[in-house]
Amino acid sequence: MDSPALVPVRPLEQIPLVTARLHELLLTNGAFDDIYRHILAAPGKRVRARLVLATAGLLRAETDPAPVATSFGDAIDLACAMEMFHESSLVHDDICDGSLLRRGAASVAAEFGVRTSARLGFHMAGVALESVARVIDANPVVFAGIGTAPGVTYADRLSDLSFGQLIETLPPSVDVDVDALRRHYELVAGAKTGTLFRLSCSYGGTAGGVNPERLQALMEYADQLGLAFQIMDDVRDIEGGVELGKDAGGDLERRVPTWPVIEWLANRPGAHELWLSDETTSEFLQADLIESGATKLAREAAVAATDTASRALEVFGPSPARDDLRALLHEVISR
Repeated sequence: MDSPALVPVRPLEQIPLVTARLHELLLTNGAFDDIYRHILAAPGKRVRARLVLATAGLLRAETDPAPVATSFGDAIDLACAMEMFHESSLVHDDICDGSLLRRGAASVAAEFGVRTSARLGFHMAGVALESVARVIDANPVVFAGIGTAPGVTYADRLSDLSFGQLIETLPPSVDVDVDALRRHYELVAGAKTGTLFRLSCSYGGTAGGVNPERLQALMEYADQLGLAFQIMDDVRDIEGGVELGKDAGGDLERRVPTWPVIEWLANRPGAHELWLSDETTSEFLQADLIESGATKLAREAAVAATDTASRALEVFGPSPARDDLRALLHEVISR
């Protein structure tokens, strides 16, 4: 996608360009076109695309001359790649979880079958990798330092997505110290949710000329955003609501100790026995988690994570891009 250098506009205003480019990349008169139309008809909030575009524009307002950076079109392609990685992971998540709904519509597995959906997920991830490789190949100087900055995540850690999905099903016993449950949860959130947030910030930041030290600050931002995002996702899974877009209470049905459950176990007398009892229904757990204040405590933990993420951005000067990254934090805890 050819276009001039990165332009100083708000990242959120660029999202329609990402959507248009996704149509170009995925609808190729191929075997999966019908499924891709189904996915593109119910888009998410494009959080990962916003991360790429915002981090790619962080230095535009503070550096003169502007740093060596990719073209605007290449930044759009990186944003599309992160969205495709995300969508492919959701397709496989819905297979693993047996989910029938995604964003208020039938999940890909429910609509097209498990086998076809599995193949589609791999295909989309492949298209995403091709897009990343194309941008890197076109910008060898910009991406020359990939993999050299300590603690900065690139595609070499993409497998953490499936690692997070796996270890989520292997939590410590609820009889162990609650702090161990929290550490396990943070590990899962960092892998399941944080991986693509870190990838989005690392590729976006690198595309925009961010140096290794400040890329590490973006990793802190991404990790804390990911933790807050996952906590709020789990709160919404319990509280439900018309905007959830999928069946509520799925994690409770599978007895996954999410952050609200951990707060409940830590503060509600008799919670351990209720959690372990075969006679305790997920409907009862749902109501009790809300009534006990566990979801409120979880929200407070998410707010604390966004505060930490916001502070990590202080190494960058004021800009529309930094404003958008901070606005995203607010959106996560208020959705």
